[in-house]
Amino acid sequence: MLKAMAEPGIQDFWDALRSKGGIIIWSSVLLLLLWGPKGVPMFSGWFSGWLTSNPAVAAYRIQLVSIAFGIILLVLVPLLIVRALFAQTPSEYGLGLGNIREGVLLMSLLFVCALPFFYLASADHAMWSEYPMIYRGLDLPQIMHAFNWQTFLIFEAAYLGFFLVIEFTFRSYLLFGLIDRFGPYAILLQLLPYCIWHLTKPFMEFAGTPVWGIAVAVIALRVRSIYYIVLPHWALNVFLDIMILHRRHVF
Repeated sequence: MLKAMAEPGIQDFWDALRSKGGIIIWSSVLLLLLWGPKGVPMFSGWFSGWLTSNPAVAAYRIQLVSIAFGIILLVLVPLLIVRALFAQTPSEYGLGLGNIREGVLLMSLLFVCALPFFYLASADHAMWSEYPMIYRGLDLPQIMHAFNWQTFLIFEAAYLGFFLVIEFTFRSYLLFGLIDRFGPYAILLQLLPYCIWHLTKPFMEFAGTPVWGIAVAVIALRVRSIYYIVLPHWALNVFLDIMILHRRHVF
């Protein structure tokens, strides 16, 4: 009798795991774990010799590895799942242009509204220890020694890929993937892992995480595209990096 009672629950759980929503949730968790905390892949130890051979550029190399594996794990793999298992197109997950006119308007509004907060964040010393990420773990003399415009600009250009990974994971794969099943609750479902991922970030950044997570989710759903949130997210963080280096008299 107990066995008969347990079997339906187990079967229901198994069916949930195999459903579209279940696959999106558990695959997102697994892929985020593989990408590692702060985007440092769990298997980055495989490249430890190259990554740490020159301490002055170790963080720079780690970030390039992070971006590359982030694109593979959290963009290409989910897109393969979307095509192969769900028979859906990337545009159904916000990778189309959507409503261009409204998208550009909301993108501009988002940038303007968020800019003062990023400016204030650039004065926070806790943020200095975190950003720019290519100098994470270095003290000011080491940053001054390591800084050169070519490396900095290459990183900032590649940084766009980092924000594609972030916004695709939470606002594309999770949000658009779960919206049909959970409706507006999908905004909260994508927000929870987004906040958890930011737990190790400085308080000022973490405090703004739920506000950003909800705002950009609403924008993405409204314009049916993530491009209008990827670009301001990237531009604001480039501004943050420049302001932090300027405040620290690196240039």
